[in-house]
Amino acid sequence: MINKSFLIFVLLFVLTLVMQSCKQNPQIEEKKFVKIYSEMIFMQDSTSLPQPEIKNIVLKKFGVSKNDFDETIKFYNEEPERWQKFFDSTIVYIEKLNPNFKKPDVKSLPKRSVLLNRKNPLVKNP
Repeated sequence: MINKSFLIFVLLFVLTLVMQSCKQNPQIEEKKFVKIYSEMIFMQDSTSLPQPEIKNIVLKKFGVSKNDFDETIKFYNEEPERWQKFFDSTIVYIEKLNPNFKKPDVKSLPKRSVLLNRKNPLVKNP
């Protein structure tokens, strides 16, 4: 016959493993979360709808519940380093959607109209 304390130990051990495995994965897969976040950014830039309404529309479009979205946010907040990877993926995704987008570089930046090493004759010195 199995000892009751041993059985309780095994049950607690299995429960602990199950709880830890649930915390290791976000509710929403990263690729889908990137698409959701990107869509929210696009809607923010192209509409005057309030943020909560944008969130509701986008989550409905992707078939994601508010609870799953909030749990995914919590997952990323547990280890802030995850956000860096997420944002890097989001930038790559957005750039793929708009391949003609040019990143500014030194050559394409506008030249300054006033040289910093010269005194501006319009500004009076005190």
